[in-house]
Amino acid sequence: MESFQELHRDDTFCFFCHPGIACFNNCCGDLNQFLSPYDILRLKNRLKLSSQQFLEKFTECHIGPRTGLPVVSLKMSANNGLKCPFVNRTGCTVYEDRPGACRTYPLGRIAARKPGEKECKESYFLIREPHCLGFSEETKWTINEWKKSQALETYNRMNDLMMDIVGLKNRSTKGRLSEEEIDLFCMACYDLDRFKDFVFKKRLWENSCVSNDLGELELKDDIALMRFGIEWIKGRLFGNAE
Repeated sequence: MESFQELHRDDTFCFFCHPGIACFNNCCGDLNQFLSPYDILRLKNRLKLSSQQFLEKFTECHIGPRTGLPVVSLKMSANNGLKCPFVNRTGCTVYEDRPGACRTYPLGRIAARKPGEKECKESYFLIREPHCLGFSEETKWTINEWKKSQALETYNRMNDLMMDIVGLKNRSTKGRLSEEEIDLFCMACYDLDRFKDFVFKKRLWENSCVSNDLGELELKDDIALMRFGIEWIKGRLFGNAE
């Protein structure tokens, strides 16, 4: 059971997770841990793997029942009590590049952006789980203090790009994606190295369906390429990048 407490901007909460706490690492397993394109980029670079190698070794993919879009989740270690594959006895082995959901916890975030608006409207709530002893610690935070301490701004900004695809899909009349469209979506959003080869082979920056003025040189940067891929798939699937 989880208790969700809405937080306002100036509200405070107490939380601190550290190796000396009795429940340390207990929350890092048996999870439906979804990974965003930015999560995958950070993790595969950290592990010095190609995006395809990372996806094959550490993830599973399925179609989201609500969105109808491909969703990538972290594969828990079946031979280690369904623990996260990146956690050992001393803690997280990829801590500096851990996924956005791990950084946000014990907060939950809801974000929405209306068509044509640049800024998201976001709200936060506290996920108070009874097994977590971190709430008994005395370290006090505001939402902004927690966001800064966990370097969440970049993660939120990048992860919100996927929210735009979901919003566009929901507003469209498009039905179930074809197998080809699913493959293109997975490539553009999750398999960045394969998408890079595709981009330069097809010279996609010359494609009019992308409202992005990036050229060949700029697309050698992973972040620029990721943004381009998300814009491209919006245009490719929905005929509209707005």
